[in-house]
Amino acid sequence: MISDQVLQVEKLIWRGRGLSRLKSGKIVLIDPGVYPGERVRVRISKEKKDYLQAAWTDIVDPLPERRPHPCPAADSCGGCRFGTLPNRIQLHFKHTLFLKELERALRPFSCTLTDLPLEILAGPKAWRYRWRGQVHVRNGRPHFMRMGSRDVVPFQDCLLLARPLGTGLSKACQTLPDGKHTLACSPRDARVASAGEAVRLELPLSGHDFSLKVDPGVFFQANWLLNQDLVQYVTGALSGLDRVADCYAGAGNFALPLCTVTQKVLALESNPEAVACCRESAQQAGLDNCEVQRIDLAGRQIGAVLERFGPQGLVLDPPRTGGGKQGLLALSRLAGLERMVWVSCDLVNACRDLRPFFEQNWRIRALALFDMFPQTWHLEAVFVLERGAGKGKR
Repeated sequence: MISDQVLQVEKLIWRGRGLSRLKSGKIVLIDPGVYPGERVRVRISKEKKDYLQAAWTDIVDPLPERRPHPCPAADSCGGCRFGTLPNRIQLHFKHTLFLKELERALRPFSCTLTDLPLEILAGPKAWRYRWRGQVHVRNGRPHFMRMGSRDVVPFQDCLLLARPLGTGLSKACQTLPDGKHTLACSPRDARVASAGEAVRLELPLSGHDFSLKVDPGVFFQANWLLNQDLVQYVTGALSGLDRVADCYAGAGNFALPLCTVTQKVLALESNPEAVACCRESAQQAGLDNCEVQRIDLAGRQIGAVLERFGPQGLVLDPPRTGGGKQGLLALSRLAGLERMVWVSCDLVNACRDLRPFFEQNWRIRALALFDMFPQTWHLEAVFVLERGAGKGKR
């Protein structure tokens, strides 16, 4: 194993790692928290055939913009390694990474990003933006998992959590058994609850006179303030179409607002708790043009269900791992489907899943990058696709 080295970081690659090289030319991938142009001391941890994996131990020549991390637990937690940079610099690196990964993924299809509309949207808060999170509980106290280890470390607050959730964390953990738990908080009334509690948290939707009613264990966008812009972007891209289907609809984040801009919405979701929340919210809001159905979204049957509904537009917001191959292939062949909006928190998996659509003559009409996760390398990508949208936008 090679001893400690001082290396120059060339660029960032997917998952926020820094890429550097030894004098021999062999690639070294460095754990997140280093930035292009910096010279860093690293310790090689793994040796692979084509590259080395390393952890950084010291920043020898930092970027001028680098600053002390505001969280005292940052070195051991690792949950917000980009917190040593101003948010505008973080966003610049994410934008560059987004374009590079997208160009690489689209190259086999001779696709181009030239003149393609790209919006970049950041939320009003760079810290204290998460209204949902996971925590490890030991002896009634909140803990995080130490980076690169299965050891847990006690803490009182997290600077990524919205203030009501952060300050209510210790009290909420007092009655929870040891283990990993999901905690969520309502932006409406600051109520904190854990997964498994028989309550509904109210999540207001900007510009609408109704809210989502969500079980604490059901997924919703943690950055709820920026989610308002995300919802507006998605509904705007599908506005004017008569029939729209929402796949991986969750608790109705897109489906319910879509009911106000289209005649009929079909919300498809596999999680039974999310289905119940979506139905309840639609009923309380009086949205009788929303049909909610539980279905295996990775299976073959999704094609038949959508064929019967006959959507002109479609929303896909799959989990980080992406959609199921059979289900996606069925979607790409739907007759009468004119437009899709694809939302993804993992650009690489999204590009993989888009392959059958490109092969069926779907083209990118517009792109958006939402900085849903400040202080981390994560981002939310949104693709607006149309069938045969025109030359130069493949």
